[in-house]
Amino acid sequence: MLKERLLQLWNKYKGQMTSEELNTILDRGICYSKIEKAHRILVTGINPSFRQGDAACENFVCEYDYQEIVEGGEDRYFLAFDKLFPETCKQEVAYMDLLNFRETDQQKVWQFCKDAKGLELVAENLRLNQLFIEQVVRPRLIMVKNKGSWCFWGKEAKADANIWMGYRFEHLEALPCGDLCRITGVVDHTDRVSYNELLETNLKGSLVLFTSHFQYQASDKLPTPELIARLCKMMEK
Repeated sequence: MLKERLLQLWNKYKGQMTSEELNTILDRGICYSKIEKAHRILVTGINPSFRQGDAACENFVCEYDYQEIVEGGEDRYFLAFDKLFPETCKQEVAYMDLLNFRETDQQKVWQFCKDAKGLELVAENLRLNQLFIEQVVRPRLIMVKNKGSWCFWGKEAKADANIWMGYRFEHLEALPCGDLCRITGVVDHTDRVSYNELLETNLKGSLVLFTSHFQYQASDKLPTPELIARLCKMMEK
């Protein structure tokens, strides 16, 4: 379902960017996480990297299974947060990126947003993934593991700007690793990417830990297993 919609989106915007560099990024294809059922815990990044020499880069469509990857025990990116979750919760964790183009330099996300057609692509890509999270994943605890993507959730929204997915939040706690919030609803604004499809959210009451990409972060700025265990218990209430 998600695969077909992403392919339709890529076909719609193929060769439409002003910058040839952005067109080249889209020509690499799509990469997405295979999720087929609800998961109580969701970890999100901003977009998949483009790893030179990775065999997966040879395919226009790259589908991966997060649980299979962590069981393999070799991918440092996924293992860095898998180890934070209690053993009793590990099987409940799903992972997905909010955008599906392959690029290691995440500043390119903002180059897309400065391009008229690129901005449309980003908004439509977010809409597809938001609806997928709402309808399929339905998490009760979300770790937003990239500070650059906080705005896409609506955390930095102003009255008429930076709406994106447009969730409303209750701030619960300021933490060394970021902010803990609870979703209370969605904003009623036409700039919300899923405004016409999503009137209410299925994620009301879900906890959201806004934190940063782990690489290069000081250890005292990272989530701890003790914090994650506490959030897992809060999720169960």
